[in-house]
Amino acid sequence: MDPNETIRLLILNDSRSEAERLTSMLHNAGRSSRAQHVDSEERLGKLLQEQTWDLLIGHDKTTNVTPEAAIRQIRRLNRDVAVVLQTDDESSAAVVEGMKLGAADVVRLDEDQHLLLVIQREMDNREQRQQRRIADRRFREAERRSQALLDSSRDAIAYVQDGLYLYANESFAELFGYDDRDDIDCLPIMDMVAEKDHKQLKQFLKNFTLKGDDAETTKVEFEGVKHNGETTHISLEVSRATYDEEPCIQFLARAGVAETSEELEAQIAQIKWQDLATGLYNRQYLVDRLEKMLTSEAGKQPAEAGLIYIDIDHYAEQVQAAFGVAGADMALSDIAALLREHAQDNDLLARFGDSAFILLAPNIKPDAAVMRAEKICKAIEDHIVDVDGKTIQLTASIGVSLINDTSSSAESVIEQAVSAMEKVRTENQGNAARLYEPEMTADERKERDVMTEVQHALDNDRFRLLFQPIINLRGSDDEYYEVLLRLLNADNEEVSPTEFLDAAAKMNVIHKIDRWVILESIKMLSQHRSKGNHTKLIINLSGQSLCDDSLPPWLRVAFKAAKLPTDAIVFQASEVDITNHLTAAKAFAKHLEKFNSCLSISGFGCSLNPYNVFKHVPLGFVKVDGSFTQDIQNNNESPDALVEMIKKLHEEDVTTVVPFVENASVLATLWQAGVHYIQGYYLQEPSKSMDYDFNMES
Repeated sequence: MDPNETIRLLILNDSRSEAERLTSMLHNAGRSSRAQHVDSEERLGKLLQEQTWDLLIGHDKTTNVTPEAAIRQIRRLNRDVAVVLQTDDESSAAVVEGMKLGAADVVRLDEDQHLLLVIQREMDNREQRQQRRIADRRFREAERRSQALLDSSRDAIAYVQDGLYLYANESFAELFGYDDRDDIDCLPIMDMVAEKDHKQLKQFLKNFTLKGDDAETTKVEFEGVKHNGETTHISLEVSRATYDEEPCIQFLARAGVAETSEELEAQIAQIKWQDLATGLYNRQYLVDRLEKMLTSEAGKQPAEAGLIYIDIDHYAEQVQAAFGVAGADMALSDIAALLREHAQDNDLLARFGDSAFILLAPNIKPDAAVMRAEKICKAIEDHIVDVDGKTIQLTASIGVSLINDTSSSAESVIEQAVSAMEKVRTENQGNAARLYEPEMTADERKERDVMTEVQHALDNDRFRLLFQPIINLRGSDDEYYEVLLRLLNADNEEVSPTEFLDAAAKMNVIHKIDRWVILESIKMLSQHRSKGNHTKLIINLSGQSLCDDSLPPWLRVAFKAAKLPTDAIVFQASEVDITNHLTAAKAFAKHLEKFNSCLSISGFGCSLNPYNVFKHVPLGFVKVDGSFTQDIQNNNESPDALVEMIKKLHEEDVTTVVPFVENASVLATLWQAGVHYIQGYYLQEPSKSMDYDFNMES
């Protein structure tokens, strides 16, 4: 890309000042940009439809328009716009999540030089994609023209490979008495040669193939056998060629008739391009015009357009069964007349199949194309078809695809519209219009399904709490349980948080789940302590809740309402969430200290410098990552790393918890290391009730 070329830039950021800083940075770096700040999904959709954009740069934590929503819009509208996300997050998790969403890259917010390099790379990539599309269109145009010349040529032309016909034009088919050239495709050559000349022709083709001179053209004569069994003398020019990128042999029989008049040619063309039943253009003409639209003015992007695919619902059962073949053609002619009323001057309207029509609308935006499709759908539904006094009402399934700079071929555009139409059939039972959207990947479909389950669980109270005891190795009377969350799916199977919390975070509902867990835990703990127990709970919080300034005052109210002492609850967040939100975690921990509670960290020991967290956040409990225990128990690894970690944690004056204790073999090591608490299936698996006998351990 030319460094002086203006970058057409969309900026996705809740902060306008940050958007202005970004444009200033580009300007100071000598990069000209035409930027628009996006603050709503509606605004984004409008900009994408009305203008061409090169790049979208957005913050990964925007709320007005989430990166996920922006990427979905770009995909829906089939725009070639690369998305680059900026993040405050120092961990690799932000990069992974951004790339999963479909971002081209994720860059730290303060790394401007890195961002400039990414911008240059993505602009270069875009230019290369455009050049490839241009080259592809030129190639397809050349192919189309070549094919058109072949199809319309009065010279009889055929291509042969391995003794079979790959292609034959109409003139070649007529030469051998066939009504349809397709009847010759894949037909053995010898089926159209008199038996007495088989040996001669086989030897000729063998010798021609072995000579290997691509420039050579020679002649061969033989007695041909027509489709009806009659014989005729055939004289062919034979040369090497390539058809559909395959090496083959070309057969050519020169026409011996004079040119027809221009008037006759025009009449022939009209007949060739017209559907006789409806008077509309036929399939071949539509495809030809669509290819020309995509390849018009080679080197330039095609004008934006919409293709509306209209298929009559229940055609065979309702129309053909009711009126017969002839009457069905009259019914289609009636529908064709209705479609003409809804066609505009520059539209192309064609019959595409037995029950299908296509309206090709140039210079139209996506939303307008869908609106036109919906109007056509309603018009067909309201229309009464009259055939010889017999009436019927019909509906149609309509799919819309977009034609723009990403469209490469007529076939792909039509396939997209057909795909959208078929979804109308399966999901709406017809009588609706739908814009084509790219198919989701398997991961995207899985994520969508999980999101659906999460929303259903929120709406229908499908979350459940489990409790796992945390046992003191030093002989204390403390009774702790960690609260574990499960989701009940449609089959009443428990789903682990690892399978749905990421989806909940993307849905921006994880804070709601956290508060549900807190309220339900407080309620159950209050009931449990009313029986004389002194049990305490450890409740896990998301990073979103750590950053929620409204949570501490809400907790005060919740504790007061439940008449529960605040030290009965310990709140726990993962190492990743705490280190990603150090300032927020520090503030939250200070709030907890004020009402005699504390913050615990889980999954400790996985970062490059895990002890750095103690400089910023006051912590009461530290639960080391379970992988340390598992490696000792399952992989016979040395416990030295865990022992050394426990030693350092003692120096920080925090209470240690070691999870995933699965057997007795590790207990001695943990006790000698000075571990305070242990947790795992060896003691008790998670249970629906707080029923562990702590006296057994004393």
